[in-house]
Amino acid sequence: MLAVAEKIETERKTHAVETSEIHKKDFGQYFTPYAIAEFMASLFSATNDDLNILDPGAGIGILSCALLNRIQKENWKNPSIKLSAYDIDTEVLGKLTQNLIEQKNNFTDFDFKVYNADFLEKTSFEYSFGKSEEFTHIIMNPPYKKILSKSSARESCRCFGLETVNLYSAFVGAAIAQLKRKGYLVAIIPRSFCNGLYYKPFRKFILKNCSVKQIHLFESRKDAFKDESVLQENIIILLQKGTVQESVKISYSNAADFENLIEKYYDFKEIVNPFDKEKYINIPLPPCLSSSAAENFFDCPFVSLKETGISVSTGAVVDFRVKDFIRKNPDENSVPLFYPVHFRNYRTDWPKESKKPNAILPTEETESMLVPAGNYVVVKRFSTKEEKKRIVASLVTADDINTSSLAFENHLNVFHFDKKGLQKELALGLVVWLNTTFFDEQFRKFSGHTQVNATDLRNLPFPSKEKLVELGKKLEKYDSWNQELFDSIAMECLNERSAAANFWKNSECRRLSLTTEPHIVCLRF
Repeated sequence: MLAVAEKIETERKTHAVETSEIHKKDFGQYFTPYAIAEFMASLFSATNDDLNILDPGAGIGILSCALLNRIQKENWKNPSIKLSAYDIDTEVLGKLTQNLIEQKNNFTDFDFKVYNADFLEKTSFEYSFGKSEEFTHIIMNPPYKKILSKSSARESCRCFGLETVNLYSAFVGAAIAQLKRKGYLVAIIPRSFCNGLYYKPFRKFILKNCSVKQIHLFESRKDAFKDESVLQENIIILLQKGTVQESVKISYSNAADFENLIEKYYDFKEIVNPFDKEKYINIPLPPCLSSSAAENFFDCPFVSLKETGISVSTGAVVDFRVKDFIRKNPDENSVPLFYPVHFRNYRTDWPKESKKPNAILPTEETESMLVPAGNYVVVKRFSTKEEKKRIVASLVTADDINTSSLAFENHLNVFHFDKKGLQKELALGLVVWLNTTFFDEQFRKFSGHTQVNATDLRNLPFPSKEKLVELGKKLEKYDSWNQELFDSIAMECLNERSAAANFWKNSECRRLSLTTEPHIVCLRF
């Protein structure tokens, strides 16, 4: 077994080094490290039934060989094993075929086919005419590449009843469609499908057809494909088709070697909130990274942002479209234009010497982009990978400017009241809530990338409007703001709910988990 693992891992590393980035990008091709392939193969339940295995986007056969090695090592008593492996890259077909041939001697009845064909195109055609195979086990690392709305890949997806935007979700959807009832699928895929509007049909497709059995999270976003230039955070997911959804095992490892593996079961409603129309998939943070270690729970009536009366939108100014009307320096004829660079230490730093403009002219062309001067709260839409928090909120007040209107650039999310400013205490309360450690944790449960969209913010829990005002009044007493203060104020206000905990016990509300450590709290859905 060790010789096979070493051989295939050597071939993978050689491919990673010798294959150009352009070639890998064209094929959406990133081979799975053998240690990860072994872990993925280990997630299947052992069985003595006939096996019909699918490996779409097989590469050099790493995943197939890992599964076959496990079957041989554990001496499964399968009467027969069939395997179908797909890859369109002719440069890997030789190694793929050879690696599978070497497995043939390990089994009494093992047959495989290698298809140098477009998996989506071939199987969608067969599926449309009822000619496609049904697979008992699917193991996959699908290609990652965006697909256009009018592409053949989109048309192929529609044959399976799926609308999606990337090859990886298209491959998973097609595989699910061809999975036998009670069959299993394990895949390593980007985490980006867990949230956002574009992947909503894919999330609904998964939840309609399968139960989620396990999700594995890597604590480091770089570990899964450390030999490749992969920026996406990846997860491993195990699905079973056509079965009742039960609790979900969430596992964590701090590296791709799976040392210090942690496993914990969660009620499914903590993974997908039953009241969430967007069907976001929330993956709880590892216990060592989360502030949710406490066992002291009480219920609390959180609400949606819409129920508070507050709205959030992306900034209306796309600067290259109105470049004739933006100004480097403000003057008596212009109004403030805010970019992310204009916010520091949770407050406004405007005007500012930087590469970005500071003002925009109020004209007929820009009138729809302006909002009345007032109190607003902004969150940057993009953060760097190195930042400790994804969500950092800053305050804009009427005191920061001396004009009747202002504008926000498109790289900001803006909290407002019907395109007008917020009551000051309410705006301050938002600053507290959005900057808490636990609000950031909730976002990280469903988002593995650095972009923060307005839709994501709308999908997070908020205290009532009255409670936000209470938070704001407490913050108003302080001149200097910091992370500890935000968490402390939130903790203090939430602790005031403890006496009323029993009142809410029978209501439909989300759970709130409080630690015994000072200033640390985590929401639980």
